[in-house]
Amino acid sequence: MNWHLAWRAGVVAMAVALAACGDEEDPIDKPDGGGTTDPVHRPGMGLNEEEPEGLPFILPEGLTVETPIKGYNSADPEDCDYKYEDQAKGHGEQVQLCLVFNNTTNLPIPLELPPGLIFVSRSREVQNGIIAQRISILVPPQERYFQPIFAYCTNSGRDTSALSSEFDLGKVTQYEDFQELFKILEGKTLSKQDAAYVDQAIGDLSDGQSLSAEQRARFNALP
Repeated sequence: MNWHLAWRAGVVAMAVALAACGDEEDPIDKPDGGGTTDPVHRPGMGLNEEEPEGLPFILPEGLTVETPIKGYNSADPEDCDYKYEDQAKGHGEQVQLCLVFNNTTNLPIPLELPPGLIFVSRSREVQNGIIAQRISILVPPQERYFQPIFAYCTNSGRDTSALSSEFDLGKVTQYEDFQELFKILEGKTLSKQDAAYVDQAIGDLSDGQSLSAEQRARFNALP
């Protein structure tokens, strides 16, 4: 059973039950794919199995991340230095990862993971993940530092991450509609319910649909 599809269906049902009715904007074809209903239009998103597009992400000098990046489960955090869910950064229930950083310098290194950074699954059966808000991490000096990261999914037809899943740091997506969403969410505080709506919006964008007026209003109203 594809638990992601079942979860997404639950989110849709919840949105229908909880959200005020609003007219969705008509899809508009754009050169970068925003607004199209073609779920294979964007590399690495929707049903497309190619490598995701975007700008390269470069770690600060003196800092590396161990590869492959492995999946994370808060019920079994042993392999993530016993870091529990309350120590995780980011939102999203479908792609949960444990990043292991190595700081080879004698000073702490501040790291910022930008919104739009994609974690690329090594299996085409497992979701790619994306973060929608900036994540700040201070990596201690001369330390192997473990950090759970929760990300949203970009592939509606794939499975959620598991402890055995393997990922690589990917690129930072530059699609205009994603950037619009990230700008709206900048500085916002998200509850789990809010994160579910963000996951739905990212799923829509990944499938080539546009943000709806209702989604924009909901996210703009967040504190």
